[in-house]
Amino acid sequence: MKILLIMIMSISFAFVGAAQNDAPYKNVDHVLWVVKEIKPVIKGWNAIGFTSYRDLKPVSCIKHGLKDDKANIKAAEAALGGLNVMWIQPINSDDIFSRYLAKNGEGAVALIHKVADQKQLDGIVSELAKANIGKIATYTIETKNGNMNYTIMDTRENGKYYLGFVIDERSGLTALLGENLPNLTFNQFAFAIKDPQPVSDFWASAGLPPLEVTHGEIWEKAYFGKPANFDMNLGWQRHGSIVYEWCIPLKSPTVYEDHIRQHGEGIQHFGYATSDMDETIKFFTDKGYKISQSGGWGEKGKKGSGRFAYVDLSKIGGMTIELLWNQN
Repeated sequence: MKILLIMIMSISFAFVGAAQNDAPYKNVDHVLWVVKEIKPVIKGWNAIGFTSYRDLKPVSCIKHGLKDDKANIKAAEAALGGLNVMWIQPINSDDIFSRYLAKNGEGAVALIHKVADQKQLDGIVSELAKANIGKIATYTIETKNGNMNYTIMDTRENGKYYLGFVIDERSGLTALLGENLPNLTFNQFAFAIKDPQPVSDFWASAGLPPLEVTHGEIWEKAYFGKPANFDMNLGWQRHGSIVYEWCIPLKSPTVYEDHIRQHGEGIQHFGYATSDMDETIKFFTDKGYKISQSGGWGEKGKKGSGRFAYVDLSKIGGMTIELLWNQN
């Protein structure tokens, strides 16, 4: 919603590629996203024009701890208009994925940064330990093209999502380019939270910028197609190639409050730029998806203003996307 200058990402659309530089926080390599069943999620996203994916089968997942145990999962990766995701389907396992699904339902759980090697990872983990942030889980996902070694940090309770790192040892893969039929471009990670100050303080302790909280006037507010008088504050972090937006509901009804009630605080939606808001809304509504919340900001019709509309895609993986349009 919302920022006058949309930050366009500089990350590669490929899910694999060159080694990460010395500043992994600048780019999110991919999102770990827990779902009940992968097949209908892939089918659903394909039906709305996002067709760039790879089913990682066969795949095995080793959970490292006091002893190494197998975590039973299915996995697939996709490039959704520039947003790289790893869909995880837990299968009768006691792991971070199955516990999240049981408690919170389907949805994005972690933002994963790529690191070059174990030495770089050890340095990052050592720095986070100074802020009393430790590991909560380590996994190795074994594929026919090589291993993906994950380290997940214990940040969800205070930071509202899991911060994670991956050493991706795979080779010989074709890049997923992220073309999509509605021609959307990913430009925003967004979270729903109740109180911004403790979240801001936590991420500042980890070396990330504190939240810059703003309150703007919104016009033509609608909630599921009906006029509504919702209100919210927005917190901003601009520490990488994609902006982080923290949505703090003030007055209901809002999709942020809905998400907190249904899933808990955390990653609530992904933002996408569109060049034609009305045509893109029609594209999704023609396929049976509802616009859950919408409105505009700035002086209507003037440069610097814009419109936003949330598309409820919860039936294909539990997430929402936000369409963003800026007046030129």
